[in-house]
Amino acid sequence: MLSVGERTSRADLARKFGITRARVTQILGLLNLAPEVVQAISALGDPLSRPRVSERMLRPLLKLPVEEQPSALHTLTSHSNRH
Repeated sequence: MLSVGERTSRADLARKFGITRARVTQILGLLNLAPEVVQAISALGDPLSRPRVSERMLRPLLKLPVEEQPSALHTLTSHSNRH
């Protein structure tokens, strides 16, 4: 929907996917993560076999400067590996 350049509001997306506008905002916020963080998350593998990070766990990273996000992710994944 967004990838083809179609202009859609967050409210439209929320209705289409049956979620709240706030949830759409949370999910779209992940697009602001540092590229290194996105690559590191991708390298974690299939999240369905063993979830290691969640969107909720990643939200605090968005408040950090981009250059601090990779080390914060490392700390986050180190803690989740212990549980």
